[in-house]
Amino acid sequence: MLAVLPALMLAAAPIAVDRENHSVTLSVTSTDCGLDAQLEFLMVGPGSDRDYESMFVTDASVKDIVQAFASAGISNVGSCYEPEKCIFWPTGQEVTMEPAFSNLVRQVRDAAPLPIIWTGGTRDPKTLIPEAETNMPSAVFALYNCGQSPLQFNDSLDQSTTYGRFQPAVKIPKGEKRTITFKLAKTPLPQVHPVLFTPGSLGKTLAGLKEDSAKSELEIKPSFSSDLTLKEAKDIATALSMIDSVRVKINGVDKEGEFFFRAYLPLEKWRDRKERLAQPPEIHLKGDGTVSVVETVEDWTNAESLDPKLTVKEHPCADLETAAKLASGLCKKTFTVFIYATPDTKLARLYELRKLITADVSNWYVFTE
Repeated sequence: MLAVLPALMLAAAPIAVDRENHSVTLSVTSTDCGLDAQLEFLMVGPGSDRDYESMFVTDASVKDIVQAFASAGISNVGSCYEPEKCIFWPTGQEVTMEPAFSNLVRQVRDAAPLPIIWTGGTRDPKTLIPEAETNMPSAVFALYNCGQSPLQFNDSLDQSTTYGRFQPAVKIPKGEKRTITFKLAKTPLPQVHPVLFTPGSLGKTLAGLKEDSAKSELEIKPSFSSDLTLKEAKDIATALSMIDSVRVKINGVDKEGEFFFRAYLPLEKWRDRKERLAQPPEIHLKGDGTVSVVETVEDWTNAESLDPKLTVKEHPCADLETAAKLASGLCKKTFTVFIYATPDTKLARLYELRKLITADVSNWYVFTE
């Protein structure tokens, strides 16, 4: 039977900062969302619309909480989860929690305890105000990767796969006050490594990463030299996918205008247009130097069919500029571009093509042909 935790002494204020011990104590209010609730948050800020899936609501604003952690010497370092920047691993300073997380929340599936990190959360680029202060769900401690959440787990936890994993371990009456203290841990910060891959450097570079990761967690921002061929880039991307982990996090790119490493590892089934959820434009850089753009039009007029009729139109182009202009107009609905090139194509040509695309593209995939 689940026990009921005794009420803890309420702090004199919504936040208490201990600069000497680098700790912050938050006063929170129980939501009593139910022992069978599928938790997505341990804590949300005042006014959040997600209190029904959070154990607590903080008494202080998110903005004040972020300021308090800074005052305690727990700075906003590392990276927040930001898929638009291809940052899929949150990184930050590890903190301990009292009472322990496992005393409040149980994991429905057997899993090892997850370290907690302070990222500070994403900020409004103009005002630098924490986004969780003004935007829902106003997360303070999300149990999945939520960029705006200042506190989260040191892991890559997708919201859909995390749902159903966490439930309250104790029943705390609605409205009851508790305090939760976060203290800076002594674990070293992740080392940020910009890594340049050049022709013939894969083995040596991976050996160096292995040696460095034995000392500390690494956050890798790779850069692929324009002198690499597409085949070499795919080999490097395959190797990076094998080491991408909590210990060695491949996060984003080091140089603007390059592709995230997973762009070189598209699903092979996407070559079959019937297997795609959408039909982005395809830019084909052929071995004879010619360029074409393939447009796939979906026809949904047949009400009896669950799948659209696909009409494929190939548009030969005089040069990269023409192809880029056409593709820019075709990808505005999918925000995706597929590029097909021969294995010996230099990345310099792919980078040039990307630079010419004027549309807002969030997903790039490069196939060999």
